[in-house]
Amino acid sequence: MPSRHYFWPLVLLILSCSSFFHRRSEFEKGLADYQAELFQEAAKHFSTYYAEHAGSQTTLYYLYDCHKKLDQTTEAIRVLKRLVKIGSTDENVYLNLFHYYRTNKQYNDLSTLLSDLQPPIVSIFNEKCALTRRLYAEIISGATDRLVYADPMVFAVSEKYLPLFPDSKFYDNDTLTNRNLIILLDKLVEPIYPKTFYTMNRVQSNSFIYLPYMRLVHLGIMDFNADLDPDAKAPVISAAKGIARLRDRGLID
Repeated sequence: MPSRHYFWPLVLLILSCSSFFHRRSEFEKGLADYQAELFQEAAKHFSTYYAEHAGSQTTLYYLYDCHKKLDQTTEAIRVLKRLVKIGSTDENVYLNLFHYYRTNKQYNDLSTLLSDLQPPIVSIFNEKCALTRRLYAEIISGATDRLVYADPMVFAVSEKYLPLFPDSKFYDNDTLTNRNLIILLDKLVEPIYPKTFYTMNRVQSNSFIYLPYMRLVHLGIMDFNADLDPDAKAPVISAAKGIARLRDRGLID
């Protein structure tokens, strides 16, 4: 046993040696390169680290930002999809994917993303994203099994998923209301008479959208909302889920 005279110097020597021999992890290397704005090198380190630590959302956030700064769209989308797969609750993950899918015309991915969204992300999308005629056309273009070569607005109008205005213009930036959405979706279902009629607070039973709405609810295309305001902006997710249900019934091919 070392004497007291040598005990503390020995402890300090051991501690200094352990610090000297510390081997930086791939994440630490990536972080150092990221802070030095060496994003290509940082991305390699973060990818290596994530391969061994698949639950690390922090690593994916850094990796995504590296690809974004390098303008590597395909890789950035791939990282965001990983974050969705592992259950990220960060709204920006979904909003960024939404932006990428629209910008890159990945309408099948767009439709799937929106129809699969769950609370609380649903309410965030409905609040931050307006359901324009163009977005509706993009969602319905993505829901079809066919390859859509034309502009989504042209496709949707040609397939009678959207009406063309009398002046032959598309008005693709017009925002759809609940009233508009009910009419559009009802045109795609069989004209059955619903078995149940519910009381609504803002829609009278003699309104021209009451029967179509009850039909859509009966068929499971739309969820019933007693407080539905026909003149309010239609929720993006209601449209996406309604279109997905129409597709599942074979009414959108």
